[in-house]
Amino acid sequence: MIDDAKVLTEDDELLFRQVHPSFVRDGRPSSQAFRPTPKDAGKLSVARGALTTSKAAYQHYTERLGLPSAGTWGVTVGECREQGLPAVADPLTAPPETVADPAHAVIDFTGLSRSQAEAKGTRVARKAFERGRLYSPNGNVG
Repeated sequence: MIDDAKVLTEDDELLFRQVHPSFVRDGRPSSQAFRPTPKDAGKLSVARGALTTSKAAYQHYTERLGLPSAGTWGVTVGECREQGLPAVADPLTAPPETVADPAHAVIDFTGLSRSQAEAKGTRVARKAFERGRLYSPNGNVG
């Protein structure tokens, strides 16, 4: 159940997504990077552009969490809403189980079939690719 008070409503707010290097081909993120895996319980983790930057989101993911990323891509709250995918604030504030991250949010795919999630994830990924890479560790953006 989504807490309506946490649903993001600013359509132009960017949501930053870290993309695993194996999901990037010729500088383009695959749609797999923009849909949740079974372990995600239907919720795709992102960072809110209103609370962080693409570089800081990358640094949090790679340095604090120790996870690999080929860089930061982004979609807007409005682009998610166009696909019927609510973006929901989900700040992580309860260490030691997790590393605190007040900018954490999720794109909610719950209740969708696998084929619906794949189709919507593909359309969201296309928007991210069109926007280009927002932060790259080697300085290559776009």
